[in-house]
Amino acid sequence: MIDTSRVKVKMNVAGGVIIKKGDNDEYSILLIRRAPDDHFPLHEEFPRGKCDQGKNEKLSHCLKREVKEETGLDIIPIKYIGKFSYLADKGTRLSTQYNFLCKMKNSNQKIKLSKEHDEYKWITTSGQAELSCLPEIKKTLTKAFDMLNDNEIVSYDIDNEDFKENEVVEEYLNLIQ
Repeated sequence: MIDTSRVKVKMNVAGGVIIKKGDNDEYSILLIRRAPDDHFPLHEEFPRGKCDQGKNEKLSHCLKREVKEETGLDIIPIKYIGKFSYLADKGTRLSTQYNFLCKMKNSNQKIKLSKEHDEYKWITTSGQAELSCLPEIKKTLTKAFDMLNDNEIVSYDIDNEDFKENEVVEEYLNLIQ
């Protein structure tokens, strides 16, 4: 249970679990490592960040902006994974992080890390994150790999030729704010 007695600010956070499909049709997920001089030094995570561009910033904008800032990648959110909450700023900020499975707009994009991160790698199992990620990040990665392994990337019926899967996720992003 989270002690919220000192919370002064509540803030949304958006996280992008970025996937790519390899030549062998196996999915991998991008992990980025926090720089040695950043908070939580040398921990690995997926790109994520605060929705702090004003009280009306939409999760979809925050997600794309944070992924771009931290990795240089343009992404398309394709499925909601889940959320978790945590305390930050010495217990004065309650953050709720919404996590989304994402694909790159262009699979040939090059990763350009921000100063907050110093390395990246692509992993193919959640076990590869076992020792280097914080518990909630590991849980989210496990859910993402479960979705990929069960082929749950798109879990809705497509009746309409004009349907675009990312539009449904964008609508959902707007609703859960």
